[in-house]
Amino acid sequence: MAAPKRYYSAGDDKVSKSRAFNAGLLTVLTLLVLAGWVYHFIWALQVVINQPYGGVLNNLVYGPGTLVANAGLSTKLVGYLNDKLVGDKIDADHKKYL
Repeated sequence: MAAPKRYYSAGDDKVSKSRAFNAGLLTVLTLLVLAGWVYHFIWALQVVINQPYGGVLNNLVYGPGTLVANAGLSTKLVGYLNDKLVGDKIDADHKKYL
């Protein structure tokens, strides 16, 4: 005789207040990073169009180059904070048994 199927209910998972706060904080940080990317993209376009930093190479480094660097660093930062703040606290050895 097979065991009866267990269905998911919302009451099964309890989220601690600190984990919910950390997730909210991470969400706000992600939205701020997204707003910063939009602002930096507009600034980079203005740098390429107006060329205030001299030659074409300087403007490509200061405009789109810093935008790419900003995107890479902020993505790594948000990913790191996600792992530290709301990442799963179960050890990797124990995950294979779940």
